[in-house]
Amino acid sequence: MDSIRLDSLHEPLPQINSLEATPSFDETVIELVKSDLIPPRRVTLSTETLRETSPDWFSLNTSLSVEIPDSVQLVPRSCYQGFQPPDGLLNLPEWKAVQTLTPALAESSQDFDEILLDDFAIYLDKETCSQEMRSLHQLNTKIGHNDFYFDGVVSVGEARAYVRRIPIIAVPIGNYGSISYHTVRDNIWLQSPLSYKRELYYRLGKPAKEYARFFYPFLWVADLAKHFVDFLSIMAENERSVSIHHFRSTFAAWMKKSHKDSPEFLSWLRQHPSDDYRTSIAANIGFLHKETLGVLNHREAYSHAIWAEICDFQSFKAITSQPKIENPPTIVTQYIYDCFEHLPFGDRLLVVPLSSRTTELRNSLIRQRHLELPSKLHQTSKDISTAPQERIKNIRPGDTISTHRDDAESGTLWKRELSKGFSDVDRWFALVQSVHVDRNGVRTFDVIWYYRPVDTLCGLMKYPWNNELFLSDHCSCSEKVKIEESEVLGVHAVDFWGTSATSAELFCRQTYLQEERRWVTLDGKHLQCRHTSPIPDEHMPPKYQPGKTYLLRLNLQGSFSEPCEFMHTSSEGGRSVYHFRRLLRRRQVDPDARDARPNELVYSEQTCRVSRDRIMGPCLVRYFRDDKKIPTPYDRDGTGNLFYITHRQIVVDGTSKYVPVDEAPASLHQGFDPHQKLQKLRGMDLFCGGGNFGRGLEDGGGIQMKWANDYDSKAIHTYMANVRNPEDVHPFLGSIDDLQRLAIEGSFADNVPLIGDVDFVSGGSPCPGFSRLTNDKTTAAQRKNQSLVAAFASFVDLYRPKYGVLENVPGMVHKKDDRDRDVFSQLICSLVGLGYQTQFFYLDASSCGSPQRRSRIFIVFAAPGLELPDKPVQTHSHPPNTKEHGIGWLPNGQHMASREMPAATPFKFVSAAEATADLPPIYDAKPDICVPYPDHRSTSSMSDLLRARISAIPTRPWGMNFSQAWFGEKKVGGSGTMTAAERELFIGTKGEGKQPMSTQPNSKSYGRMFPNRLFETVVTRQTLGDAKNGRLLHWRENRLVTIMEARRAQGFLDEDVLLGDPPTQHRIVGNSVARQPAVALGVTFREAWVASLKRNRELQRASSSCAAAEEAGTFTEDEKTRRKEKQTEM
Repeated sequence: MDSIRLDSLHEPLPQINSLEATPSFDETVIELVKSDLIPPRRVTLSTETLRETSPDWFSLNTSLSVEIPDSVQLVPRSCYQGFQPPDGLLNLPEWKAVQTLTPALAESSQDFDEILLDDFAIYLDKETCSQEMRSLHQLNTKIGHNDFYFDGVVSVGEARAYVRRIPIIAVPIGNYGSISYHTVRDNIWLQSPLSYKRELYYRLGKPAKEYARFFYPFLWVADLAKHFVDFLSIMAENERSVSIHHFRSTFAAWMKKSHKDSPEFLSWLRQHPSDDYRTSIAANIGFLHKETLGVLNHREAYSHAIWAEICDFQSFKAITSQPKIENPPTIVTQYIYDCFEHLPFGDRLLVVPLSSRTTELRNSLIRQRHLELPSKLHQTSKDISTAPQERIKNIRPGDTISTHRDDAESGTLWKRELSKGFSDVDRWFALVQSVHVDRNGVRTFDVIWYYRPVDTLCGLMKYPWNNELFLSDHCSCSEKVKIEESEVLGVHAVDFWGTSATSAELFCRQTYLQEERRWVTLDGKHLQCRHTSPIPDEHMPPKYQPGKTYLLRLNLQGSFSEPCEFMHTSSEGGRSVYHFRRLLRRRQVDPDARDARPNELVYSEQTCRVSRDRIMGPCLVRYFRDDKKIPTPYDRDGTGNLFYITHRQIVVDGTSKYVPVDEAPASLHQGFDPHQKLQKLRGMDLFCGGGNFGRGLEDGGGIQMKWANDYDSKAIHTYMANVRNPEDVHPFLGSIDDLQRLAIEGSFADNVPLIGDVDFVSGGSPCPGFSRLTNDKTTAAQRKNQSLVAAFASFVDLYRPKYGVLENVPGMVHKKDDRDRDVFSQLICSLVGLGYQTQFFYLDASSCGSPQRRSRIFIVFAAPGLELPDKPVQTHSHPPNTKEHGIGWLPNGQHMASREMPAATPFKFVSAAEATADLPPIYDAKPDICVPYPDHRSTSSMSDLLRARISAIPTRPWGMNFSQAWFGEKKVGGSGTMTAAERELFIGTKGEGKQPMSTQPNSKSYGRMFPNRLFETVVTRQTLGDAKNGRLLHWRENRLVTIMEARRAQGFLDEDVLLGDPPTQHRIVGNSVARQPAVALGVTFREAWVASLKRNRELQRASSSCAAAEEAGTFTEDEKTRRKEKQTEM
């Protein structure tokens, strides 16, 4: 039965057919489902009431489960004026109550003096949090949580009394040290200063009704502490050190073996959703540490590695190559310094000369990977030759010519722009494809245009080589205006596949695909456009191959595409018709699989016929057995454009049934097998943070991170806590400057990889230096952040990996006014200048399945001859009202990159409510414990004032904030729903003459999320008063978005561990790259790498065959020449 809340009845549910039907009757019964610890109740609502308060889809035949909290009271009843103790009990001072109970204690047969405490509440009382109830696991484990009090009924036998405001100094817990005890439930006591002196213990019985939501979750944590301490003790007896990794599965197996069928243990176990307890351990490490030291001796307790891993963060020591100084320089190679030194952060860059060993290793690798050898940058424009008339008259196809650039009067879109150190912009270069002679003897030429750096993403920035051209995919064959012989300025020698050191006038080693903003290694086929290519169309592979799968837009009125298997093509009325097999969405057709993943398909016998314009593009579909776990990345709900099949449709007597498939359909051309052995790229994860980016790239199946670097100790320890095999990853805790200095000096180690060992490098360099949320980007700290882009480029120059990717905010790409200081374009210059194939794209995380509004840019690159990854396919739709958006500018007036606006996608965007639908309500988040989701807690305790402010922000309509509540639609103070008294809560500390920015009409402060939209961008710190990014409140509950909700927004898996206190955890989440685009990128890198390996094997086989043929003397001289050219090309 689906659970909804009463205040949701006016909002349509996404899947109405999933609600259970019940027979119609005059009064509809609604079941009130409580927590596992509080029995459910049932109430009856009249049919008339339901009809008046329900949305249009509601049926009187619908059975609804409505969750209502028993109490969300925060202050104990006993703290209110007029409170009377239960059953007429006297409210006594503690000493008097103990004195009253002493006779009964004397008659007790207990080994120690114990007083039962019932109807109790435990609370904190200080200026910012007046008499607020707290969970006992926070006592002495959280800053500002040392002074707890309790109220309640104390009793011994029939003797009873009521006490108030009794200070708590200790919480003794029993039943440790023996697996014969399965729970600590009846062995938890409190001690006050008075009871401690008298050796008395208050045993916790039944809590007050309002305290139940604090106490029962604590009992689960208390039992966790018992099992944790017992596990540590037994492992110590066996001289084994316990690591956080033992809690992935070993801990659960030991508990089950030790406690077997104990009802108390099984009840406790059922509350946790998996055998992986790492997140529960991390979330409660303070309490577990306190309990461990109270039970085990110091030597036994600290014999375990887990404290250094997740508590003290001492498993990995910070590495520094130089003494610490204020504002340290950014270490770079000479090449990168020369590229970036003119930028505002240029004075932060420091060149460290390469050692002889490092130089030798790097130069050897450069030759092996056909990259650019180190040399000085060209400082001036190249002197370009002109040609005599006799040479111009002999121009033939294959010649490179130059001509005057078009002027403004010609109507060209290309603006005349001067880049850094380059002024020769008044000529254009072209590769002649064909020569035409008209009736008057005038010769004209069809050409492929060359692009120069200033015509590309390099823009106005400093390109290192003044003699490099990029062949393009832009030809003039279909244009009416041709280049005439009289317009030719020169004929030029071009060294194809050369380098900057060429003796020729110019060199060209890459093709620039101008529509895709993409450089690829020059291929012999690029030298001829499609109009003049000698390869006939019939020799080209068919565009659509039987058995392969494609996305079709079956309904032109809709915005969704469906995966189908291509069967064959037919001709009808002179037009091609494409025949496909339908692959149905299982959750939509199989009534027994409503909870199936959105990317699970059913192999059907249904077919469809479509025209070419309905085919949106390819997708990957793979078969898996129904009884097996779906492997990554096919288990990511369609991210990466991946689908899978476990069932097929059969029709019996006109009724469809869905049965498991025993083997893959014979005709289906399957997507890649994630279980297949693959030589993975060995990766270095720079600026790795908690590892969400690196793990996402690994999830794609083609990369294995072997090294990781970050300066943040808690982030590095978080990274390692999530590594499945810690011995396979070598973290470097320290700045990238220290890492590079050691490598430059030749001081290689396990965590300073040898040059040649790194195949892949990824980085999400710090974004505050470019972010719109940073008000002042000129501070020393932000200049340092900006300079780390140069550090990343320097690492690439030093290690020369096969592949790499950098992520950052769109603000890294400058607008029209600042194009001469564009860090992004300078990075492109440096990468392309090294000879790397390079592509840049703009990607919304939500387009890959993330439930978050987070736009980022990605720069991917590959060494020459390797396959360059494609941009990930946009699999998820944009939310309504998403606007087209472009960033950066090219000389032809186009944007450098733009948001894709596809006509159809296979999936709808994932809303905030959908992404968190399984998370239980936590109301004000004050208990601070959510057993099944340990990080479903707030980063802040929330003061009384903050709680009052939050309560003043209406929950309806969705997405209200302070500005809307106070200023209303009229944008006039007091015209909204907020009262003047509530407005007084937001008075700040600034001067009377100036309104705080957070309370101005256009402010976004104190805002609630929209459940039916994306989460707002998750940042490192939650600041409700932030006028730019203050939409941080839950849409229905009076609290901030929890760490767990932020994790879901960023795509962290539920089993991923976050270390540190809640603000630290949130900072790690906010600093991360969203997981979904990382996975999608990982899939494209895998596909590119596999294609490169396949092509390399084919070239090796071809080379062997050719060598044998050459030895046998069967090659002609022309064939030998072409073969040498092809080898040079690759």
